[in-house]
Amino acid sequence: MTRRMLRHQIYVTGEPQVRNIHSDPVHVEAARIGVGQDAPHVVDFWAEGSLEAAGTDRTFLVVGTGQPIPEGARWWGTTGRTADNLVWHLYEIQT
Repeated sequence: MTRRMLRHQIYVTGEPQVRNIHSDPVHVEAARIGVGQDAPHVVDFWAEGSLEAAGTDRTFLVVGTGQPIPEGARWWGTTGRTADNLVWHLYEIQT
């Protein structure tokens, strides 16, 4: 199995999202898909993984500054401030 650094993407929707990953996130960044005011906000995160082997399904949630954090959630990272003056926080939640 070849180790690689892989990028994963979580949409900023307020809803938990499942991603199949091999290891813990090591870095997070804010991005937008497309251009314009209606372009969706996303949080990209990077984790080591493999293209040849299945990982583990894990559930992530993006939380905005000042928003409630689910009980037992584990923080993985905070983005830099976006051009829209927003900061996002990546949490893993237990389902």
